[in-house]
Amino acid sequence: METMSVERFAIAQFGSRLGTRLEGEHARECLLAALRSLPPNGQLVLTLEGIEVLSTSFSDEMVARAYQVLVSGELGDRTMVVETPQADLAEGIDVKLAQRRLAMLCRAAGTWTILGFHTPAMDETLRLILEKGTTTTRELADELDLQMSACVNRVARLAQLRLIHREKIGMKGPQDIYELHSIIRS
Repeated sequence: METMSVERFAIAQFGSRLGTRLEGEHARECLLAALRSLPPNGQLVLTLEGIEVLSTSFSDEMVARAYQVLVSGELGDRTMVVETPQADLAEGIDVKLAQRRLAMLCRAAGTWTILGFHTPAMDETLRLILEKGTTTTRELADELDLQMSACVNRVARLAQLRLIHREKIGMKGPQDIYELHSIIRS
């Protein structure tokens, strides 16, 4: 897999106290423009540095709605993650992503967590992929003691949510074999 281009996008450029949908709508257009300007496999890191208040209304309008466009496939293989100095600043994003059944990675105080909708099975699978950096569905199924079809289903959901990159590398019988890549770099 080729090297990923990573760009930063400071939400504080719109102010330190962000609360309205109207503010979020303007910010979303800027965010989508930044995503479109990335190379096809690029990543945008949303930073909450300098933010004092980030409401659920603003979070929904800017982040969740933009992320919905991203996972629709309209923007190719680009990814987006959140980085915050304090986990509680991302609570509004967490709530709105969960309501839309979306999930994204968040780094708070040096630790990666999932914001939004996720299940224990998703958490377990994603944790292993992030730890390994690169693996295959076969290796993952063996390590998780899963049937191959169950592993493929878990991985498909993680890839659809842009939490990992998935690349088809072959087939074994009727089953596609994928190489899986973490979207985060330590």
